[in-house]
Amino acid sequence: MRIIQPINKKALAIATISFLLGTILLLFYLISQSSIVADIGFFYVIIATVLNSITFIGLITNAMINYQYYRENLTTIILVILNIPVTLGYITIAINNPLQNFFAS
Repeated sequence: MRIIQPINKKALAIATISFLLGTILLLFYLISQSSIVADIGFFYVIIATVLNSITFIGLITNAMINYQYYRENLTTIILVILNIPVTLGYITIAINNPLQNFFAS
């Protein structure tokens, strides 16, 4: 599917960057076990939540205005929403920390 609307392109870029940064932060935290990285990750989740919420509201508004592109709008909204369970999973992994004793000396 080709994305035509600029707001959908920007939303997909935001969702992709948000996913990649979150993944990198989680991996870095699991390897380093650093509380500083955990704090950075916590603040990142807050910032990403605000940014993705604003993006989501823009997408819903765009979907109502440009309803003729419903398939493109719906696809974009679904892809942005997919970050929610990923984030919850990452938080669960960080809290349970399965690698806690693996890298301990």
